[in-house]
Order: sequence, then structure tokens, then C-alpha cells
Amino acid sequence: VDLNVEKGDVRELVNRIMRGEWCIYLPQFQRIFEWDSEDVRYFFDSIIRNLPVGSIILWEPAGRIEEDPFATPLIDIEKRIAYRKSYYLLDGQQRLTALLLLYNGWKIIRGGEEVKLDDVISYVPAQNKLIRGSRGGVDISQLFKAYIDGRIDSATKDYPSYKNELEEVARRIVEYRIPYYIITTLSESDKVLAEMADAFIRINKAGIRIGTIELMLSFLAGTVSGEFRSEMRSLYKKFEKYDIDLNILIRFVLSNFGVKQTVFSNVDQFKSSVKNVKFREDILLRSEKAIELTMDFLYTELGLSSCKIIPSRVSLVPVATYFYEKNVHSMSDLSEAERRNIASWFIIVNMKGYYSSSTNTKLERDLEIIREKPTTFPYDNLKGNLGERCKLRKAEIEKGNDINVLKKQGLQHLFLLYVLLVKEKAEDLDGRLLSSKPYQEMHRHHIFPREILSSSEIAPDDPDEREVFISGLGNITFVSEQLHEEMVHDEPSEYLPNCKALWTHFIPYERDLWKLKNFEEFKRARIENIYRAAKKVFPEVVE
Repeated sequence: VDLNVEKGDVRELVNRIMRGEWCIYLPQFQRIFEWDSEDVRYFFDSIIRNLPVGSIILWEPAGRIEEDPFATPLIDIEKRIAYRKSYYLLDGQQRLTALLLLYNGWKIIRGGEEVKLDDVISYVPAQNKLIRGSRGGVDISQLFKAYIDGRIDSATKDYPSYKNELEEVARRIVEYRIPYYIITTLSESDKVLAEMADAFIRINKAGIRIGTIELMLSFLAGTVSGEFRSEMRSLYKKFEKYDIDLNILIRFVLSNFGVKQTVFSNVDQFKSSVKNVKFREDILLRSEKAIELTMDFLYTELGLSSCKIIPSRVSLVPVATYFYEKNVHSMSDLSEAERRNIASWFIIVNMKGYYSSSTNTKLERDLEIIREKPTTFPYDNLKGNLGERCKLRKAEIEKGNDINVLKKQGLQHLFLLYVLLVKEKAEDLDGRLLSSKPYQEMHRHHIFPREILSSSEIAPDDPDEREVFISGLGNITFVSEQLHEEMVHDEPSEYLPNCKALWTHFIPYERDLWKLKNFEEFKRARIENIYRAAKKVFPEVVE
């Protein structure tokens, strides 16, 4: 493993990508752009203030990345130069995507799909700050492009008194230097990937946690030749619309051919297992059917049309395995008790983060229990593996007010909220049930608008504390993105009386709580309503 570190300014990094000098690909585990407009605003605010924003980690493997059917280009570019370097992007996807959005007017195409920002980011010179939206400010995307194109005067002409300040902001963004690591490997052996995982963890203390398993599943699955690659690619493409991770499909399919989950901790064992598997069409077809039924079950019972909001996607494997082993043909083959038990188990393992540690061991143990007697879902035995963590307590739901649920660490609470909204027949702003609309169309809505809270005296001064204060569980719900854009940004006391659809979102009925001065009491009251709904819908696991 060869590791080099360099620094490049924003203009250099963007130009290398846009010219095609760097062909950067996202591995399967890095595909989603998770930042919202506030994250992007904070990122560029840090750049303007010359504060550290983290690094970028690129990997140049021995094999051709272009042959990996599961890799996605960071951005779709028509023209590329003849001499170019191809890299996997191990870390820094959010940062690089934000830079490309800045360069391209807050919208890019990735893998044929649009990636865009909800709001533009603007600089308000009179207040010397960045804001979300364009009210009273200059779009920094236009400012950035004008500066590097040598036409800064055109972007500042409406602000003659602040020309120098605007030019300085543009210069700081353009010239800001970001460190980037390039890892080069001549082979992808077990030792090499272990060293890479260690290097990655040492460099990347705060971002996505990755180990040898993730590296192996994300990359080797695309480079292993033969029938396995062909079948997995076909299966992955079919279920891509559900946002199922590649490694989940690999784990499940190989387990049906007798491969133990323990092979996923050793590269050589993984390669050998794949090589030795004798693929049978009947097993592949049954596996495919089981995955279809799993997604059907999640939608029917929990309203989940996408895996994006599922905190632990490994939890899909035991459900699919049960359907596979029992040879379930349709949801009608399941009793009401089975449906309730599967749903309850699925909720608790995701809320508790059961598979977040010792994944292979826990998963193999659960699969063995399911295969012992697949005539009925072994809820009690699986619950026994959870030990003391088999119940969800009120305090754990209340904890949602102490974290930013829009970040990764808050996904469990966001997951529970969405499921409860669907189960309790919450309505969208147009009166239609949320369950009738795809999750991909949903917007995570602040009941008390972010803009009002950010500028109020009750919000903490510290940026991180302020985000927790604003985006705690008690202030978040789901509405369709299109309808959200049409909403007025007033405090709830102004708009909720005329927006009765949102009353179905666990909103406290005490109208005095809809006022800004009572925001914290509103959040506590709404959490109480969410807890009561959870106890009603999932009495087996909520106490």
C-alpha cells in the first residue's frame, strides 16, 4: 500500500474533475449524497473563515475501476481527456459533491440521476454571513464562477459598496486548500485491504466507519469474474429502485448456497467461496422471490418503499431468509401473528443498532435459528439473542430531542417517526395519506421553520448545539417535497390552524405550544405523543 498526501485548492480540484483529468467513482457504500442545504452552507462558511473542513481519500486499485459494474461516477461528464487517472472515492464524497454543486449552479447529474440542493447558498454582504436561499444576498455559485472566469464585476455590479467584500469571499473559496490522500495498491489481497482499512480509519476519525468487510464487498464483488458477477449485477439492477446495498444482496444470496457469514471477514475466503459455489437457477430464483417479498412486506406492514431510511440494512437478511426457507409465495401465506412478530423484531433491531457490532457472528447465529425450524418466525428465540435490549424504553425515544435526527446518528429516530406516521395514517399537506407516496419524494420538514429558530434569541450560539436544538425529533416530520416548497415559513401558530393535515403528525393540540416562546415545551409534548403512538402500534417491544 502506497499512501501519498497532497493539497489542492478548490479551483484545482474542481477543474481536475470537470476536465476529466480525474475520473472519480463512488463505491457502492458511498453512493448517497446526504448533506442538506444547511450542511452545505456550514461547509462553505468554514471555508470562508479558513477553518478545517476535512480531507479527501482516493484509491487507485490494481484493477480497472471502469470494469466494476457497481461503481458510479461522481459526476456524469461527456468529454474526458485522453490521459486520465481513475480513482475510487473512499472519503470526502459530501465535500467534493458540494464543490461540484457550487461550480454547476447547485445541480449535477450522477449516474443519469439529478443531485441538487434544496436551496441556493447566498452571501449577504451587509451582514457578512451566508444564508440558505437568495433573499438579500448573492448566490455564491454565481460569485465563484464569475471569479474563476475573470468576470467578477458582473457578479458584484448590484453591490457597488460591497464589491471588495464580495471579491474577497470568492477568492477565499477559490483558493482554499484541501488535503487529499491517494492510496495506490498493486493487488487487493487480504493483507492489503486490511492495511487500507486501518489507514482509512486512522485518517477518517469522524466520517463513515469502514473496515475490511466493506472494502471487500464493495470492490471485489465488482471485480470477481464469472457467473457470480453476472448474477449479482442482474439482481442488483433489479432491486436498485429500493436502494438495497450490494453487500446485503451478496450476504443473502451466498448464504442460500451454504456460505457462512464468517467468510465476509477474510478476502481469500470470500474469493474461494465465490469460486467454489455451484450456482443453481432454482436457488437464485427463490432468492430473488424472497427479496421481492421482503420489500413487499416492509411496504405493506411498515410503509417502507425504500431502504434509505432503514438504519441497519443487514436486518433485511434474516427476514428474507425466513421467507426463503419457508418458501413463502405471497403475503397471504403469513399469519397475522407472524406479520406482527416480524415487524416488531425488525423495529427493535434497528432501533437498538443490534447489528452494528460483531455483525457476522450475530447474523450467522440468527440465520441458524431461522433455519432450524422455518415453519413459523422464531420471534422468541431471536429476541433471546437481543438479551436485555429487546425492549424500547420511553427515555430512548426522548433522546431524539437531544440529537440532530437529520444526521446519521439520528437515523433510528427518523426511521421510527416515519413508520409511526404511516401506521397512524398521517396525511400529506394535500390530504393524501403519506403511505400513498414514495419515500423518495418525502421532505424532512421542520415544524418550527429553521429560519425563524436560527434568528431567534432562544437558539444556542454554538452551531452544533443550535442544529440539535432546531432538528431534534420533536420538530421534524415528513411532507412531500413539492408541497413543502409551497409552504409559508411562519411559526406554527400562524400556519397550523389552516393546515389540518399536519395535525395528524403527532402535533400537540394545545395551541399555545405552537408559539415560538414555547418551542421546547412543544418538542417535549410531541415526543410524548410519538411515544404513545409507538406503544400503541408496537406494544410487544415498546414499554
